Amino acid sequence: MPTSAAPVTTSPGARTLTWLARSLISLAKAFRDRREVRNLAEVDERMLRDIGLTRDDVETALMEPIHHRPSWVLVRCAERTIPVRGPAARNPRPVVPFVSRS
Repeated sequence: MPTSAAPVTTSPGARTLTWLARSLISLAKAFRDRREVRNLAEVDERMLRDIGLTRDDVETALMEPIHHRPSWVLVRCAERTIPVRGPAARNPRPVVPFVSRS
């Protein structure tokens, strides 16, 4: 005879506490990330160029709001400057424009 699990109900207080915990964890990650990007600001131009970044990229990433993770900005900047190698370079995928539904 199959048994079914009892439905899980959460109180509004538990949901608020979960949201608060996730927000604090996200903020802590953003602070740690920002500290690591600040370390990149101390690196010389040649080393930044080796990883596909410029001094302006690092400064722009650090200008993001305090709760955003600046490394995401740097990833986009590095993807923009690093040339594609391998099979993707020979057969690029078509770019489909994003269409928003209003």
